[in-house]
Amino acid sequence: MRRFSVFSAFAASALFLCQCGTNTDSPVYSIFSLFSVAAPAIVDVAPVDISEGYFGTPSYKLRYGFDVKYYVTNLEPEFIGYNLYITTTSLSTEAILSGIGADPYLPLGYEPTFHHGPSEASTTAASLQSARIRSLKPAPGEVPFQVCEKYFFRLQAVLLSGIESQPGPQISACAFYDSTLCPSDSSCN
Repeated sequence: MRRFSVFSAFAASALFLCQCGTNTDSPVYSIFSLFSVAAPAIVDVAPVDISEGYFGTPSYKLRYGFDVKYYVTNLEPEFIGYNLYITTTSLSTEAILSGIGADPYLPLGYEPTFHHGPSEASTTAASLQSARIRSLKPAPGEVPFQVCEKYFFRLQAVLLSGIESQPGPQISACAFYDSTLCPSDSSCN
């Protein structure tokens, strides 16, 4: 009987000491990181004349910007907005995912470029978002768009946790109202 009581005491202490841990009912990783984030798409990119001064005067500066139009479509609870990426060349998906190419366009200096929430998600005509982009790189160190050059635009959704969506499709546009008037050796032709 003594052997049985020693064995049972040893077995009970072994079970007590060999516990794997306590279940806290919370996952190690955020549940949102297990789901992919929906990739946004740009509806339209149109060149806009934002020249400064009066044509024919010495102070005249020919400049072009772009109006970027898109819908807010992300419904993820942690969704905080979209980052806009602008490049002078078309990038492959592999280059984009590996971080080659461009930094996000951040006019305020912090992410995201366009602040939105999941409650704004809608594809009705009245909810079309439009943003004027005045330069390739925002201030400080502003780099203006070059007239008669082609630029590529894409959006990526950003979550509060820092997770970004897959890249949306790239849309290209020429920085001039009529690309046929640009020189034949420009990237617009």
